[in-house]
Amino acid sequence: MPRLSDTGQTVTLDLHGARVEEALDMARRALDLARQRGRRRLDLIHGTSTSDAYGQQRTIKHALHQWLDGGGAAGAQAQRGETVLTLYLDLTAPARPDRLTLRDVWR
Repeated sequence: MPRLSDTGQTVTLDLHGARVEEALDMARRALDLARQRGRRRLDLIHGTSTSDAYGQQRTIKHALHQWLDGGGAAGAQAQRGETVLTLYLDLTAPARPDRLTLRDVWR
């Protein structure tokens, strides 16, 4: 089951247990809300990819990277890790005190 934590500066969304399309929807929503609330960073934990050598199986990791390559996180600086995609957001935006929850991003 996906999990989310929000420190007031960093939102961490663990996408384990979500289907690919669910994970993409949650990532998009988390990015929008993190920006609105003035967070500096969004960590999307996707785990290691388990697709076969021919790319027949679409994974959360591959879907997130395609979304990123297609401009889905415009304006954010990205760092791609083996198990985490980190998006660095606007460092000048004022942080709001209300914390994000999983309920905010998972419909």
